[in-house]
Amino acid sequence: MSDTVQSPSAEIAAHAKHTRCLIYDGTRRPRHLTELGDIGVVLRDSDSFVWLDIVDPSAQDFALFEEEFGLHPLAVEDAVRAHERPKVETYKDSWFFILHGATRDADKLRIHEFAVFVGAKFLVTARTVPDAYPLDEVQKRWDSMPSFIKRDSGALLFTIIDTVVDGYTAIADALEERVALLESALLGDPRRTDAVLLEIYEMKKNLTTFRQAVVPVRDILNPILRGDLQLFEATEFAYFRDVHDHVNRVVDQLDGARELINNARDTHISMATNRQNEVTKQLTIVATIFLPLSYITGFFGQNFSWLTNNLNGPVTFAVLGIGSEILAVLALVAYFRFKRWF
Repeated sequence: MSDTVQSPSAEIAAHAKHTRCLIYDGTRRPRHLTELGDIGVVLRDSDSFVWLDIVDPSAQDFALFEEEFGLHPLAVEDAVRAHERPKVETYKDSWFFILHGATRDADKLRIHEFAVFVGAKFLVTARTVPDAYPLDEVQKRWDSMPSFIKRDSGALLFTIIDTVVDGYTAIADALEERVALLESALLGDPRRTDAVLLEIYEMKKNLTTFRQAVVPVRDILNPILRGDLQLFEATEFAYFRDVHDHVNRVVDQLDGARELINNARDTHISMATNRQNEVTKQLTIVATIFLPLSYITGFFGQNFSWLTNNLNGPVTFAVLGIGSEILAVLALVAYFRFKRWF
């Protein structure tokens, strides 16, 4: 048996399925850290900070995070649980964020939870699904940031949140467009009503789920904008305010889409009720018209001697039989028109 002892960071690499570690030292280009055992050395460098991204980490991996980066045990526990609402927690030397990334797969909304640990010298992202947010897009935005922005963990956190929120915007636009199409379909061809209604209820469910992921981001950004998070430079606040405005816009879109789809549903119910009332009224009119006709034919069909002895011949049949029925129909139609029932 070998006596070689792995360093904590090397053990992280051994357990995690996908690991990416970048070192930022003030230059435009980050460098990849292949030997994760050197993270401790980088953290002691005053001009560098570490971004460690890990996919589908185990509980043992999180325990190693806690040791390597000095993370708070409660934050690690929430990250391991992986079923938390979006939130932000502050600890002595670090901040802990839970964010929900959103993607659409064949019109199906998917929410991906991931954890972010932020310290003055590091940023750790842990996620269960690789596509929770696009790393290439984060890297592209990071490279295009203005040179006067200090390239620190605060700026990187902004870049990640901004990428996630822009993903929200694209999905909100698609949902808003789909809701408008459903509204047109619901108020259009009545033969497709049942299928459209089922899709509307599914859309309402997606809107509610998506809104639960988006709205808490405002609460996450508020302590940053208030200056509670001392990790950030004052020049970075404007960028977080811009993200906050984007989140508000997405929430307004979702509220508008939900109101629109509720109005479309209520309008459809009103139209269906009106159609049902119209049909019921027409059937009632027909039944009412046939009521006196049934009475007249029943009266003349009685087998009394006076009727059989005196009501005979074609003239009597035309005047008393057919004529009385026509007169009853005309009287009822005139009465219905007078009451404006049709």
